[in-house]
Amino acid sequence: MTGVRTSAASRVREIDAGLDVPLRMHPDWADRWDWLIQGTTWRGAAGDFDLGLSGGQPVGAVLDRWRSLQRTLRTGGIVHSRQLHRAAVRIHAQATQGLAILDGFDGHHTAGSDLALTVSVADCIPVSIVDPVARTVTLLHAGWRGVAAGIIERGITIASRAANGATARLHVHFGPAICGECYEVGPEVHEQLGLPVPASPGPVDLREVGVARAAGAGALNAAITVSELCTRCESGRPFYSHRAGEAGRQMAVLGIRTG
Repeated sequence: MTGVRTSAASRVREIDAGLDVPLRMHPDWADRWDWLIQGTTWRGAAGDFDLGLSGGQPVGAVLDRWRSLQRTLRTGGIVHSRQLHRAAVRIHAQATQGLAILDGFDGHHTAGSDLALTVSVADCIPVSIVDPVARTVTLLHAGWRGVAAGIIERGITIASRAANGATARLHVHFGPAICGECYEVGPEVHEQLGLPVPASPGPVDLREVGVARAAGAGALNAAITVSELCTRCESGRPFYSHRAGEAGRQMAVLGIRTG
């Protein structure tokens, strides 16, 4: 698996949501489910919509951006966590109020409304899992370590349990992330991901690896989509990229509207 697509998953190009904060959303999901909050923030027209909580920015400025995101999404609560590149997923039984920052989770799941789940990304994959029947949502942060640890399978298992085992009705989207042509890693990473091990560093399309794992966990290829957008090489550089030497972070968001 390199920069060349090998899966049967459909590709989509996220569109600007046209909101007061810069957010790019899955166009098909936006058309189909008006109850769904979904998207990935980006730099914005001013190039400064950085939501990273550990990049050395003035805390007040960052929190103001978080507050504007929450107001725009119109949710009572928004949840985030310090991420450890592992496979721990937190289940939120009820909404919180304001911004809640947890510790040690790389994924979140909820069936409740009035709560926006978030994960921080800047080359890693934001993975959104939606059950449109039971109206549950699961959001994952998937870097190579998390993928190797089974974060995708863990998220699908949790979503499937909430769906009483109906895994085939889950919709899975691999959002803006670094593409296979931009992501070169050492042989040890290939090995950890269960790929053929090269003699020297080589490219990996981590989203393609994730698609294969999602399908292996029971998701249907017809319900899996992959973003066309690369955080490293997309024209105009709308996203922050760790591989490009940037400290900024965008947030993937997923939630259920009230009413």
